[in-house]
Amino acid sequence: MSAPVEHRFDEAAIARLRGEFGQVSTSQLADAAGDLVTPLRLPLQARNGLPRIAGPAFPVATDDDMLPCLQALAATPPGWILLLVNERQPSEALAGDILTASALAQRLGGLVVDGAVRDLDDLLDLPIPVFSTEVTLVSARTTRERAPHVPQTVRTGGVQVHPGDWLIGDADGFIVLPAERVTAVLSAGRLLRAREDRLKQSIRDGAGSLAELTGLADFLAGTGELRFEV
Repeated sequence: MSAPVEHRFDEAAIARLRGEFGQVSTSQLADAAGDLVTPLRLPLQARNGLPRIAGPAFPVATDDDMLPCLQALAATPPGWILLLVNERQPSEALAGDILTASALAQRLGGLVVDGAVRDLDDLLDLPIPVFSTEVTLVSARTTRERAPHVPQTVRTGGVQVHPGDWLIGDADGFIVLPAERVTAVLSAGRLLRAREDRLKQSIRDGAGSLAELTGLADFLAGTGELRFEV
C-alpha cells in the first residue's frame, strides 16, 4: 500500500535544485544554516564514483527483507531519493545492479542505503548516485514481510527522516532538512560560499595570511574581534 506524499517540487524543480546544491558543500550548508539542517551521522560512502546527491527522500525500513525495498522502489516518484533503512546489522544487500538499473530507468534521484549494497563493478556503469554504509555479496531474502505502507517515517543516523525531507550528501557527509527549508538553506549556503571564495582569493593574491586577514593577533591581545569578511 502506498501512502500519499506531498509533491512540493516537481521533477524539473528537483533537478534544478540538485544542480544548485551541487555548487555548495554539505559542510558549507551546515555552517551557514546549522539551525535549519540536521547532520545524518552515518558512514555513508559513494559506491559508483558519483559523490553528490540531493533530493526529497522516499524512505522505508526493512529487516533484511527485499519486499519493502521493492514496494518502495515501485512507488518512488521521479527525482526522489529511495532511502532504504535496514533495521538489522550487519546488513545483507538490499540493492545491487538490478534494483539500481530500475531506479535509473524510473528517473529516481539516487539511492541511499543504511545497510549494504553489492555488485559494485556493475554499479560503476549506472549513472545514478548510490550510497551505502556497508557492502556484502550476500543478498537479502525476499518476500517475507511486506511494509504496511510506503513511504514511511524512519529513524536513521540519529535522525527522523520523513517522506519528502531533503537529503543532501557529498564526500563530507549528509544533512537532512524539511522541504520547506530548502530555499533558505540553499541561499545561506551560497552566501557563505561566496564569502569563503573571496577569502581564499585574497590569500592567493598575497593580501595576507589567514591570521592577518582575520585579525588573529588583535583578537588574542583583546583589542579586536576575529573577522572573516574580506
